[in-house]
Amino acid sequence: MDAFFSIDTDSKLLQNIMFANQNNPAAWSIGIDQAKALRNPVLVDFRSADKFEKGHVENAINIPYEELWTFANLEKLNKSKELVIIHDDPVVAGVLALSFRLLDYRTYILI
Repeated sequence: MDAFFSIDTDSKLLQNIMFANQNNPAAWSIGIDQAKALRNPVLVDFRSADKFEKGHVENAINIPYEELWTFANLEKLNKSKELVIIHDDPVVAGVLALSFRLLDYRTYILI
């Protein structure tokens, strides 16, 4: 049996989560050519520093996922740019994309 709980709130975050859940995250996935064609992209590789050093997309910056939520690393990300997420785990990439979209970033996942 499905359960539904009515929530009466003015919470912008809750409204954004509900809106994001109505979207198709697959539509956020783009290829490298599409990423380069964006108006103002920043390619961010959220893999470990070791994996990044072994090989990465040209012009990508590395912010390991485990170190993301620090002031210094978040300061590197600019909301005026389109954020292109690079990660080898699609679940992590999806969580990152949703998290940044909730924070009002224009976000895509590189496939």
